[in-house]
Amino acid sequence: MTAIDKNNDKSVDKRAFAAKDVQVKNEAGVVVVQWADSHMSTIPVERLRGWCPCAVCQGHEAGALKHVPNTCKAIFDAELVGRYAIHFKFADGHDTGIFRWEHLRKLDPAEAERWGPPESSLRF
Repeated sequence: MTAIDKNNDKSVDKRAFAAKDVQVKNEAGVVVVQWADSHMSTIPVERLRGWCPCAVCQGHEAGALKHVPNTCKAIFDAELVGRYAIHFKFADGHDTGIFRWEHLRKLDPAEAERWGPPESSLRF
């Protein structure tokens, strides 16, 4: 199954948004995600915390997400939310964000050229 990449109208394999494995590596300050399309993302915890999609961080208005400056470098806990997302409990106590797989993939710094900057590619 394919979807359309809204940034450049290319067809995107749905496996791009299907996580096979997620590892929190606090010693390195990153989350590593292995995707079903064989890509591996390494996302800094500080970046995840900064782009948290929850209403506490983003407000209640729909639209593009905004970055929330932070210095969080660790995650205390992570749990799956169904088959579509993951929930992180950050070391700073924040724990209300649910990160859909698509959101997580688009936060991969190595794929910024493919998806565009988070402020234009992430919406809620």
